[in-house]
Amino acid sequence: MKRYFFPTLIIIFTILSLPAYAETEVNSGFIPGQIWYSKLTLIEGETVNIHTAVWNGEKDLLSAKIEFYDKNVILGSRDVTLKPLELKDIYIPWKITSGDHVISAKIISSISTISGKKEKVVPDRSVTSLDRQFVSVIAKDSEGAAVGSSDSLLKDQIDKTTSEINKIIPEKVSTSVSKSFTSLDDLRDKTFTQVDAIKKETKEEIASIINKEKAISQSLDKKASTGDGTEKPIAYIKLFLFGVLSFVFGNKIIFYGLLLFIVFYIIRAIYRKIRNR
Repeated sequence: MKRYFFPTLIIIFTILSLPAYAETEVNSGFIPGQIWYSKLTLIEGETVNIHTAVWNGEKDLLSAKIEFYDKNVILGSRDVTLKPLELKDIYIPWKITSGDHVISAKIISSISTISGKKEKVVPDRSVTSLDRQFVSVIAKDSEGAAVGSSDSLLKDQIDKTTSEINKIIPEKVSTSVSKSFTSLDDLRDKTFTQVDAIKKETKEEIASIINKEKAISQSLDKKASTGDGTEKPIAYIKLFLFGVLSFVFGNKIIFYGLLLFIVFYIIRAIYRKIRNR
């Protein structure tokens, strides 16, 4: 009997000590719509705060380390401690550079304090969605001083082109061209506003679906329905499509560059068809 007593005792103590080292999934992490900025417009050279929000949905104290990324580059990190059922705003400063950016945040470690004991846990939302941004280049003079954004340069170039057109074609025609461009830009801006609104609504729709699925999974009613199973994939596809449209209509250089490419392609196709007759 003594022969088996001590090995059995060791096994029992080992099993009892496992929860202190195991990782438990908890109802905590980032909230939907997880990345935003302290300024609406991102301008090269300026400094903004990148914000996210972390939620502790448990009844115990939660400590976490959060890293912010631009694609795969770490922009900074923050340590945060949240009380039970607390939502906290977390942010880091970021000096904006021109070009394409993909901003996100990730919880790389999290510990819950349960009855005075620390236990590693895994939040069910440990990574934010990817927030894609395009920042225009600020033109600078020989001394390095800013002389205007790429949008301003584009407008200046259009004004110069319009001026040259005025010298060649009648005033009525050139005025019509100028008004057409203004109308086109107004249409672009209006379309961007509508598309961006739909994108945000889709994000909220996905968050609602996720919350609904979670509520059903935690419910005692296992017969509750979450839909036909296609609602969530369709919402993600919709978010992707409107995200692309928002990116195109929200950036003048991309929009007009793409428009010029399409016009060039159509003209070239017409020219080739006429030439081959």
